[in-house]
Amino acid sequence: MYQTYITLYKTKINSKRLFSTFLITQKINKQMEARNITIVSTQNQNKYVVNTDATTLRELKVALNQAGINYSDMTFYEGLSHTELLTDDAVLPHDVPYRGVTTNELVFMLTTPNKKIRSGVTAFETRQALYDAIEERGLKDACIHVYGKNFTQCKNSELMALIENSEESGTCEGEDSLEKAFNLLVDILYSYNYINTADVDSINEALGCKEENPSRYSQSEIDKMFDFLN
Repeated sequence: MYQTYITLYKTKINSKRLFSTFLITQKINKQMEARNITIVSTQNQNKYVVNTDATTLRELKVALNQAGINYSDMTFYEGLSHTELLTDDAVLPHDVPYRGVTTNELVFMLTTPNKKIRSGVTAFETRQALYDAIEERGLKDACIHVYGKNFTQCKNSELMALIENSEESGTCEGEDSLEKAFNLLVDILYSYNYINTADVDSINEALGCKEENPSRYSQSEIDKMFDFLN
């Protein structure tokens, strides 16, 4: 008889927890508006952005299917909250603090189980590989405009910042080397928290720039978000 009471009590507690989770989900569903969610896949090293009002992992997967993004047999990690979503019913993090404000523009990394996460868009094994990348991307002048010195005098981290931000930068009509350097400088200032997203939007609007990738986060920011996986 005593065991029966214990079982009934546990069942009652679990029912309350499930009902509480249901109420929380319903509240989020009513309040959540569509927003951009950044998806980073370690399968192909690509970064995507999906606009969705998803509040659970199941709903996010529907959005990924619609965008043609593969997530089969992959693990979902969220970078702002440092959480792993384990089930389709898992509620997506919401109102997450970031840089002094709260945001719902989440960042997910999709990775195969037990795969080591590698930071950066591209791996450069040697200093010469960095030089080659700078030359291939036409960033020699950008080094001078941004850092005030030749690319051979720059630190590895400075060269990497230029390369990563050049791959993320939008395009501007009639963009020349000086404009390109200016846009790289804007991205770097944002990455190091010297300017905020509103400043970036104002600058892009003034320059007539068109974003190719609407993600709010630079590659260096995303790398820092997922440091906990390394």
